Amino acid sequence: MAEKYNFKQVMSKPERLAPGHRMCAGCGATIAVRAVLRALHEGDQAVIGNATGCLEVSSFMCPYTSWEDSYIHNTFENAGATLSGVETAYRALKKRGRLPED
Repeated sequence: MAEKYNFKQVMSKPERLAPGHRMCAGCGATIAVRAVLRALHEGDQAVIGNATGCLEVSSFMCPYTSWEDSYIHNTFENAGATLSGVETAYRALKKRGRLPED
């Protein structure tokens, strides 16, 4: 049976997009990113891929970042290809025993 959705529990998860970013108050991109990151399990380690745009410019100003997880900035349409490479590298390292099975 599916687990019941508990809004209060989901909203009490730690933020993975740290405050202090320069996004506009109420921006839909920020709201969406925070919701997606809350869907992750607390112990998960994510790799965030982000193409150039206001979300990238406003959340990552070298050397400062609002991202709690690993973050890769890409030019425009290359984010999907980059994350495909990240996934392939992850699987290869796991297969070679250089990363834990879990």
